[in-house]
Amino acid sequence: MPSEYTKLAEECSRCEPDRVWICKPVGQSQGKGIFLFLIVRLQKLSDLTYDNAAIVQRYIENPLLIGGYKFDLRLYVCVPSYRPLTIYLYKEGLARFATEKFSLEHLNDPFRHLTNFSLNKWGPGYSEKKERVGSGCKWTFRQLRRYFEQAGYNDWFLWQRIACLVSLTILSQAASIPRSSNCFEFFGFDVLIDKNLKPWLLEVNLSPALSNDCEIDSEVKKPLLHDLFDLLGLPVCNTGLSLFTIWSTSTVDDQVETSSKFCTSRATKKKSRTCRETDGFLNICTELRPNLRQSTTNDSSSTWSRYNPLLVDKYIPRGFRGNNPENHVKASVWDNGKDWSTPCAREGGWVRIYPLTRIKPENTIDYMSPLSETTRALEKETRNTVVSIQKYFKAAKEVHKKNEKYRDEQCNAILRKILELNTEVWLPSK
Repeated sequence: MPSEYTKLAEECSRCEPDRVWICKPVGQSQGKGIFLFLIVRLQKLSDLTYDNAAIVQRYIENPLLIGGYKFDLRLYVCVPSYRPLTIYLYKEGLARFATEKFSLEHLNDPFRHLTNFSLNKWGPGYSEKKERVGSGCKWTFRQLRRYFEQAGYNDWFLWQRIACLVSLTILSQAASIPRSSNCFEFFGFDVLIDKNLKPWLLEVNLSPALSNDCEIDSEVKKPLLHDLFDLLGLPVCNTGLSLFTIWSTSTVDDQVETSSKFCTSRATKKKSRTCRETDGFLNICTELRPNLRQSTTNDSSSTWSRYNPLLVDKYIPRGFRGNNPENHVKASVWDNGKDWSTPCAREGGWVRIYPLTRIKPENTIDYMSPLSETTRALEKETRNTVVSIQKYFKAAKEVHKKNEKYRDEQCNAILRKILELNTEVWLPSK
């Protein structure tokens, strides 16, 4: 809205007048500006008012409830490469609850319909012991799966549907993402489950909150970040240690000379406080990592100096023009050696959900080819990806249908065998 106003008018004319809709402002967060409405209560659709661009969606009127409370899922997704497409989904996540019991009779009460923590922490029922849910408004996926087990829900296929939903959503935008290396995307997917255990994508957050507002947050987000750093293979120097190499005894050109002169100018009487602290820091670091000082005395291609943000200009070739194909490295390989053409199946809690099988060398795309050839290859790759995800979905559905009473591990093994997967089957732990 407002660019697709006519589409909304057409859709409303086909639907029942008592259908509930939800309006969300674009670019907002924390539940701000969201409201529900009924077309029948508007004299005309043009009475719908909004300050900025907004999205209008059908409201899911039959959500799965726990103790009468609505909830949604926050899933964490990492895309370290779009060329080739590589998607990881974290095994743990958050179930976020509304703090008042769900009711379509009270459309103006956000505590019944919205699950944002930033909103519900101010709700009157936040601290109360709520039926089935308890106090607060968050569960881990582990808690949620245990509840499903106690309530008699077979949720194995639900999680496979969610994995397919995530992959297809990323794929829908993959072709428009420019080729790049040393970059990754981190998303927060919000998914709602209805009474039929069908997942519905609500929205995708580009910068999901990672703050620890409660104990549940710490339980989920701290290991998530640890595992994310391991998955991406971030170099040790990015922790800040590289900043101190410019003061150590080395041959890293002018910056070190300047630092040395600063120290020696006062060394005749008393060593400067900065140099003393720096040397002390480096001595401690040397005990932990003996090659720290030695690495700074190597040539300028050493890992420590290469990643030093103060020296980055030394490694940009003269006459560099970033858009020239010859200046691009192989897109799948990062400077730290990570090659996403052969991504690992799992790193900690991060499980690869695409690609599902090993990509054959003859099916890889040469991104240095002319644009027209690359575009056709990308279109073909997208079609093949959709087919592979659909195949996964159908196989998972068949496994669930024929082996409904099987345990998770058995269903996973059957699915892996049918599809010859070289990755794990994504499934939150119980």
